Amino acid sequence: MAHAGESIREWLTHPSTIVAVALLVLGLLVVGLEVQSPNWVYYAGEQVTGTVEGGIVYYTVGGEDYTKDDTRATQSPDGTKVTVYYWADHPETAQLDGPVRWIEGVVMLIWFVAAGLLLVVSAARRSRRARHRPPQTQHGYW
Repeated sequence: MAHAGESIREWLTHPSTIVAVALLVLGLLVVGLEVQSPNWVYYAGEQVTGTVEGGIVYYTVGGEDYTKDDTRATQSPDGTKVTVYYWADHPETAQLDGPVRWIEGVVMLIWFVAAGLLLVVSAARRSRRARHRPPQTQHGYW
């Protein structure tokens, strides 16, 4: 059983594991910052489809009509359907779907993906090295 404890200790102190933990911590910090941003509504809020008319997005939540300026009005012709993200208790403070949602999503996710890939590649390399290591002779009494 001491062998298992030693291998876990070795794994936890391996440089790739330490870097993976650092990447996970950075990822958690990025998510923590995003949670405080108004754009967190993209990931934890409600969504509804709105319609662009004259640079303004019209959308309805719970039978009430709301509007939001479309900052991409020149790119969104009238009648364009747009996803609107909002908090259920404050539908008037909505965010429109756009590239920001995807960019922020990637920025949050990349840290966790990098940590996972690092751990998988490192484990595969250690396993490969162990298979190619010449057998060690054991000394001692049986």
